[in-house]
Amino acid sequence: MASPLQFYRNFQALMRQHGIRHVLTSGMACVEYGIQQNTKDTDWIIHTDDLEQLVAMLCECERGLTGNNWVVSYRPLFGAPLLKEYHQGGWTSHLAIRDEPLAPEHHLDFFGKAPRLKDDEWLPQSGGIASRTVVAQMKKTDRAKDWPIVNGLAMQVCNEGNMEGLLHLRELSLLRQFWSDLDGSAREPLSATRPLLGNLSLCDETYLERLLMIERGIWEGVNRERYLVYQHEWKQFYGRWQQDQVGQWPSSEPFAQQHRRVSEAVVECHLPATPILMPEQKHGIFNQGIQRAVALLAATPKELEAVLFPLEVILP
Repeated sequence: MASPLQFYRNFQALMRQHGIRHVLTSGMACVEYGIQQNTKDTDWIIHTDDLEQLVAMLCECERGLTGNNWVVSYRPLFGAPLLKEYHQGGWTSHLAIRDEPLAPEHHLDFFGKAPRLKDDEWLPQSGGIASRTVVAQMKKTDRAKDWPIVNGLAMQVCNEGNMEGLLHLRELSLLRQFWSDLDGSAREPLSATRPLLGNLSLCDETYLERLLMIERGIWEGVNRERYLVYQHEWKQFYGRWQQDQVGQWPSSEPFAQQHRRVSEAVVECHLPATPILMPEQKHGIFNQGIQRAVALLAATPKELEAVLFPLEVILP
């Protein structure tokens, strides 16, 4: 039975052997960067053109053709199958793997178009671990436990001399220190992406702390609204599917049969491949997230103006 760390490294070696373009991200990446001590799950960004190869690899592992004899299954979480059109539309797939018959499950999450990332910006790290800036962007979620990790990753980036870390850094004294070392030409593109940076020398510490809180509130609000769109579509689909034929899901069938069943179901029972398709949908989600932050934090128009980043930063 492999530990979570051993399993991820074994799994990554198999993907490399099969030519699957990928990076490790999220919690296990943070373990490798020394930000977290441990995690049981692994998160992967996979090139959408390589998802069929990933499915084939998983089936081979389950049948013992790679020297492994795994039990592979979809998990009972809302998410789409490992299909290109769904991952291009922003869906996630959730799998469980037992590498030995009585071993605990290893949980794996797969992203094609990862939330908050521009298409393929992770590709330069393909085959390894996502960069700290990529992981930090993915960790800007609506979960409170992720935000200290964002700050820790950003500190590492800045300490290496890469001021792109200022887009994620949240420790005020360090923000001011690193910002003061930059000239105007270096500041301009950073403050265009993160307007709060342009206010670091203009406001007192208490007010800046409040701006940081409002900025985070917007991130959390927009992420929550995006998540709710996918959750709603899955619930509607699952209700139609369950009514017609599904029974218990996931089933105890081999992974190849599970994958075929759910791949047919998303077509027959109409799970939309791209729930957020039109620009006006993105604007609606963005505005709803902002209004949630306003309601929870009583943010004023002036405060919003000081921190409000472009829509494309969070919904690329």
